[in-house]
Formats: sequence, C-alpha cells, structure tokens
Amino acid sequence: MLLTGVLAGSVLTAVTGTASAASGAAAAAVVPSGPGWELSAASFTQMTVDEAGRRVWIAGDRVDPDGSRHGEVVGVLYGGVGPAVARAYGAAPLSGVAVAPDGSKLYAGQSDHIAGYAHENGSLSPLDPVPAPADGCGRELVHTGGRLFFTSRPAASPEDCSGAQGSVSVAAASADAPAGVVMYTGTEVHLEGGPGGLLVTAPERWSPTDDPDLGIYRVTDGADGNVLEFLGERRFAEDGTGPGMDFRDADFSADGSVLAVADGVRGTVLLGGQDADFRENPYAPLPQGVAPTAVAFSPDGKWFAQGGAASGDTADLTLAFADPSVERQPLRISFEDEAAGHRVVPRGMEFSGDGQQLFVVTSDEAGTKFWLHTIQTREALTPSRIVDVAHGPAVAGGPFRVTGRLDLDGLEPTEAPKITVLRMNGSEVSDLPPVPVAEDGTFVLEDVLPDRAGDVFYVLGYAGGEHHQLSEHWLAVETVEAPSTVPRSGR
Repeated sequence: MLLTGVLAGSVLTAVTGTASAASGAAAAAVVPSGPGWELSAASFTQMTVDEAGRRVWIAGDRVDPDGSRHGEVVGVLYGGVGPAVARAYGAAPLSGVAVAPDGSKLYAGQSDHIAGYAHENGSLSPLDPVPAPADGCGRELVHTGGRLFFTSRPAASPEDCSGAQGSVSVAAASADAPAGVVMYTGTEVHLEGGPGGLLVTAPERWSPTDDPDLGIYRVTDGADGNVLEFLGERRFAEDGTGPGMDFRDADFSADGSVLAVADGVRGTVLLGGQDADFRENPYAPLPQGVAPTAVAFSPDGKWFAQGGAASGDTADLTLAFADPSVERQPLRISFEDEAAGHRVVPRGMEFSGDGQQLFVVTSDEAGTKFWLHTIQTREALTPSRIVDVAHGPAVAGGPFRVTGRLDLDGLEPTEAPKITVLRMNGSEVSDLPPVPVAEDGTFVLEDVLPDRAGDVFYVLGYAGGEHHQLSEHWLAVETVEAPSTVPRSGR
C-alpha cells in the first residue's frame, strides 16, 4: 500500500500561511509546500542535515527579554526517533553548526572554542570543548573527509570584523591538542564540504571591485603534514577588473563533479568540482530581478534547487532535475506570507540524504524572524492518475475483473509501470501480485473474491518513477452471495 503521510516533524505547531506557486507561463504546475515552522532564533548562521539521525540542525541566537543574547542549536526531526525538536544552548552567542557523518556528534562555534555534543535520538550531552583560535565575528563549520574545519576571526567588536584577519583551521585528533591552522585569510571566508572529502573556501569581497579567489581542496590523511590537497582556484573577474565573486552559497553535485555557486552579481555559476573551471549553466535561472541567496544539489543526484530573495509573488525558489537532459520546467515557489517569511536566506537550503525533502529557511524582510519549510520534492514530478476504473460482477467466491488506465503526464516513464494491488476484506489484508500496464496505459486485474458476501476494498497504486508522482485509487466493492444451484422440485 502506498503511504502518503506527512513527516514526523509535522507534529510541530505550524504557523498560518503557505508558500505559493508563482504564476506565469514559464512555471510548471505546482503544489504549495505547506506552512512553515517559526524558529525561536532571532538570527541565522548555518544549517546542516544529519542523515544518520534524520534531523535538520540550525544554529542562531535567541534574544532574552532583557536584550541579552545566547546561542541556540535546534534540531528538527524529519523521520527518525526522539523528540520532534532537540535543543542545545550556549551561554554566549554561537555561530555555525556541523555534524559527524554518523550523527553521533554535533558541533557549534563559540567565541573561544568549538562546543561539542554527543547526540543520540535527539538527546544532547556536552562533550569537552574543541580548542580553537579566538573568534569575534562568527564562525563557519563543516565536517568533511572525516575532519572538522572551522573559521576564526578575532575582533574587538563587530564593527572591526570587516577588515579582520582570520584563519581556517582543522580540529586536532585529540581534545587536549590545539587546532591546526591550514590557511590564513584577509576577510570573511565561507566553507562548504562535498563528497569524497571535498572542501571549498570562498572569501567575501570587501568592495565591489575586489576579486576574491575561490579554492577547491580535497582532505587527505595528512601523512605529508598537509591535510588539504589543492585542486583548483577561480576568480570570477578573469581579466582582473570587477566585479569579482559576490558569494552567497555553494554546493557540490552528488558525485562532486560540479560546484554550483550562488553569486550576487551573476546568479548561479557552475564550476568543475575537481578543477574550478567554468562550466556552461544549463539550468533555468531564477526570475529576473531576484537576488540569489542559496543553491543545493540533492545527495541522491536527482535534484537541483536555487533560492533567492524576491518581491511580491515572484518565485523565490526553483526546483529542477539535476540532469539537464530532462526537459521540464522547474517547480517555482514564492514565499510571500507575513507569517511564514518572504525570502530564502543566504545558505538556507539543504536536501535530505534521500532527496525526498528540501529544507528551506526563510526570513521576514527585516531578517529578524525565521521559518523552516519542508518541501516534498515529489511535487516537482509530473502528475499521474489512475482513471477509468470499472469492474465486472462481484459474486462472493467467484472470479472478479477490474479494468482501468494509468494516465501519465509529460515524459515517458523510464521503466515499464506496474499497478500495485492491496485487497482488504474486514480485518484481512492481502497484497496481490502487481499488474502490468500496457503501452496505451490500460491494465486488467483478475482476482477471486472472498467466499463470504460483504464489502471488499481494493487499493490500486502507482509508486511513481523517475519523472512521475505516485497515485492511488480506492475501489469499494459490495459482493453478493452466489445464486443457489439446488434444483427445484415438484415439477
């Protein structure tokens, strides 16, 4: 039987308002993503998905009634076990969040160390802090290649951060050893991890004519004293004249061959994931005038999402097939509700490991309130329908025949579809053999009805495919007793 229930995290109290489909000829038919869940934080620094623990971890700060701030990491459940929301607090503001691949450890940046927590089913227990250089401007963290990397920029006050010197460090193997600095930086640097131990360093530009140098590395075993192998670098203004890269976000494709960069000037830029060479961009862009803020590839290799900040009902998000040879307009969604956010925040998108959910953080226009949305990626698939269902005589204990048609919009299915069949007779539930679908979409189910007369239900299902949504059809049948075969007497 097909299951179309919502995620476990939906037990959270939802705010009113939804993300709506943007109108226009370029947009495919869409379904709203549903209401968002308002976060308690008054700032957003980073998010990461823990596939092992099935949680979305989001780091930010809370503001107390007296105006003081303290850090908070929130873990929202999306299909695992434990409480719907897990939290860890810091006495001081924190920034950045990372999780070990097995989900057993969670890390959050503090001004004088990296806070560590043991994680099991939503339960967090403090660990010894990870030594780190001082930071006064906000850290970024990433776990890749089996190592924890983070940024540091000491500054006396937030006003001094724009010109602060900083570094990128890797956590030591033991808790009592200092972090190892792998590079020094002259401005704020963003980190992004990728498959196979890939790491991106992307500096922010300090002026419109600055031309920051994006670097791609691979994490090594450090046997030669270096934990990073240099793969390639890229300046976006190749001739040395502005504007340079205006970084907003970056993400690797599932196989690491492509790096997508959300650039404030150019939109989405594609680079080679192993050499940083420019690649042709085959994806439909965000609508004109939308400021790009986020990009994300799904780990299953199927989806590519672009997020932005738009005004009015212009789309803030597009969701397309990662394979550009699939010629279909992307799903386009506009966040325009006062109670659910107006725009996708920078670095505010991540997929679940199976690619079935896209998690999106939105904010109000002032950037003081934040919401988490869960978009089911199946909504970007082409619709399917089970139609024209009819059946013959329904006599208890007798043969029974059902006919119907599977109607698929758009592309041809990549595999020959089948109809799954579930029969329910009172408390008895039986899975029947799948029924093949002919080239014209028709199918025929042949069965033998239960011996006793009464109500029988058949659930006909199509599990969907690479390009098509799942669908169900419930058929209620009232069976009758077979006519008596005893010959009449007295004649």
